[in-house]
Amino acid sequence: MKQLYLFAILPLFLLAIADAASEDPPLRDKTLVAWVAAGNLTQQGGSVLTLIDKAGRFDAIVLGELAQGKWMAGSDFFRRTHRDQANWPLESAGPNTLVQLAITYRGDQVTLFRNGEEYAVYPMGRAQSFGDDATVLIGLRYIGEMGEIGFFTGAIEDVRIYDTALNARQLGALIPNRPSDPKPLAWWTFEDGKAEDFMRTFPACRLEGNAKVADGKLVLDGNSYLWAAKDAKLLTIEGEEETPFDAGVQTLFYKARSKRTGNMWDTWLYLHQGNYYLYYLAKARDQWDNISMARSPDGVHWTEIGRVLSMGRGVTWMGTGSTWKSPDFAKDGKFFMNFSEWKGPRQTIFFAESKDLVHWTRLGNDYEFVQDERWYEKNGRWDCIWTIPRPGGGLYGYWTATPKAETGGRFGFGETLDGITWKALPPPKVSGVREGEVGAIERIGDMYYMMFGTHPTMVTLVADLPEGPFVAARKNFCLLAGHTYFSRFFPTPDGMLVNHHSIARDGQVYFGTLKSALLDDAGTLRLGWWKGNDKLKEEAVAVKPPALRPEELPTVAMIEPEFDPRRGLILEGTLKLPAAKESPPVGLFLAQGNDSGTAILVHAGGIAELGPMRADGTGFKAEDRIDREWPFGPTARFRLLLKGSLIEFYLEDLLIDCYSLPQGASGRIGILQAGDPAALTALKAWCP
Repeated sequence: MKQLYLFAILPLFLLAIADAASEDPPLRDKTLVAWVAAGNLTQQGGSVLTLIDKAGRFDAIVLGELAQGKWMAGSDFFRRTHRDQANWPLESAGPNTLVQLAITYRGDQVTLFRNGEEYAVYPMGRAQSFGDDATVLIGLRYIGEMGEIGFFTGAIEDVRIYDTALNARQLGALIPNRPSDPKPLAWWTFEDGKAEDFMRTFPACRLEGNAKVADGKLVLDGNSYLWAAKDAKLLTIEGEEETPFDAGVQTLFYKARSKRTGNMWDTWLYLHQGNYYLYYLAKARDQWDNISMARSPDGVHWTEIGRVLSMGRGVTWMGTGSTWKSPDFAKDGKFFMNFSEWKGPRQTIFFAESKDLVHWTRLGNDYEFVQDERWYEKNGRWDCIWTIPRPGGGLYGYWTATPKAETGGRFGFGETLDGITWKALPPPKVSGVREGEVGAIERIGDMYYMMFGTHPTMVTLVADLPEGPFVAARKNFCLLAGHTYFSRFFPTPDGMLVNHHSIARDGQVYFGTLKSALLDDAGTLRLGWWKGNDKLKEEAVAVKPPALRPEELPTVAMIEPEFDPRRGLILEGTLKLPAAKESPPVGLFLAQGNDSGTAILVHAGGIAELGPMRADGTGFKAEDRIDREWPFGPTARFRLLLKGSLIEFYLEDLLIDCYSLPQGASGRIGILQAGDPAALTALKAWCP
């Protein structure tokens, strides 16, 4: 804790020390020291303090990597780590108790100390020297080509690095936030809300994730850390930005910008106390390696938060998940998230918990949910639980799985009473689809509707009972297709919504706008315009139809003005639908160049085709053809959403298609009137 007299002597002490030289001799003999309160003793491989170079060689104070609850000297490939830790003491201090940990490196010997007393000692072979390219990680074990590995959960009061090996007496004399003799090479006290090295040896510093300095401590949630170096240019890994990402508010096709997140994939949402929490599986490198998030007050304006979970050590890739409230939420106030990890030949499911939906702590391996080999293939898919209430308490869950052929199943099914201890049940029988992935399931009215992924299509399965059997929907079976995937339900007080991601042709992934889940009298599920998206209409734009006489109208007649496709556009109007199948279609032309673009053609009955077309109206080639099997009248209101290369098209507030243009829109939009000046009327437009 702070001492009143510290502030009187600390400035004089700091003025008395010189800044580190630009080229210091290699650091070989050294001491790493930290006063820490571990958030939990089941965390595996999290580092309190790491000294690491650009080649990935490191020395670190690590908890529980080889033996749960035991401190160790972490190192690259365990080169300076003692593997036999059977006789080492277990840590017993609770999350509110500070413990001093220290590791000294003297010659060929490593010694660990706890509260100034020897904890373990052993020969290490060859010591590691660190030069000017060394950086310091507080709360992370490793950063480099393999990403970020070994997050620590807890609070850290004081961190130091000495350029000499201290002895037990010297360590016992150290007091947090007080100067020492000898002077430390680097020193973080976290006083006055600062995360800087008072010794200025590592003056460049940045907090990552949700790391924060509060009450004189660095607080780490298991997905955050402090990174410091002699030069800010060292605080990067290949492909990562050197400055923080732009966390400004985004609307209309949200995109993750942080390089720590990378490209998005599956999305899911949770609504709590008026805030919309958006989660997404993502990859900062070659494989899906993290779950990141954004938040919105209205489901339309999104602020990026960034990474909240990272894949564990030795994992090939992560899998997606969902979020639910603890069945005992009134007492424990917890939210749970599931995610999968593929390790070796097998994919299994793990869990994390949170009390604020932003800071997530991974639960221990005791909660790992594995395949029940009575009904499921041992090394088959096992991914992404979606939950619904279970009669009598607890939750039912449905997840992507590989049931044994004789079961007649296509996905996993099980139950939990506490939200995190799961029991598999026999898979429901399914007809009408082959293998695929569970997007989500909800009870809507008297039926259970599952959105099931058969990439790149989401289809609808229905059942009378939660345990099935499930059959393919008779109408509008293909719920979502084209340049989209993995739709999820999103229950809200205003009705059931649906979310999904949209995929640009360059492979970049965006969050599509929220949709309403619509049921007709026959129980057919369709997606529609969500009234909350009206908040996208922030600035009205005057639209001028072509200034030509009807007999002069070309096949493609351009409207004014030209729009900014980077900002986005909502265009609405009325379509006069063709009267018969043989009648020419009407629609819109979205220019992408001087002589090319994409056409949206609407035929009789509201059947739509989308594909490339030349600017003179010739050369159309249908890439998507959509029939929502809906009884449209002679006219229909349309909505077009456009931003960059992504569009969404609605008729009578019914989603027709989400489509990705071959390249970014130019901002010029034309109308296709099939010789009828009244085919498209009442045009209105807004920019977000």
